[in-house]
Amino acid sequence: MKKQTLIAGLAIATLGFGGTAWAGLKLPVPVTISVAARTAFGSLGSARASADNKQYIGVSTRIYVGGVDVSVYAEDASGNFATCYSSNPGFVAAARALASDSYVLFAWNTAGECTELSVYTMSYYEPKTP
Repeated sequence: MKKQTLIAGLAIATLGFGGTAWAGLKLPVPVTISVAARTAFGSLGSARASADNKQYIGVSTRIYVGGVDVSVYAEDASGNFATCYSSNPGFVAAARALASDSYVLFAWNTAGECTELSVYTMSYYEPKTP
């Protein structure tokens, strides 16, 4: 009897919510570069979906006989460009975690070496679409 009451209660609750559309948090993050602070960030999906034809952000990883490395690149809507490079295996691992709905933040020193690379893959970042 308890099982039937539970099922009936769930059915009524489902019918009550049936006409309501639920949506999760959506957070567009356009590519932003601070040359003075030597930082850049943005989400791949927001860069791809931007109205301008300049924004992009991403990483490339490479493995070769001498080791592994990563390069990180970004350009914002104003045409500011940023890049950094690292052969640190931790940075390479972070870069390899990148997905189409990831947010990337990176920083660099005066020599162009990456000093930080953060990759966040969250449901609220818009996915990269055509």
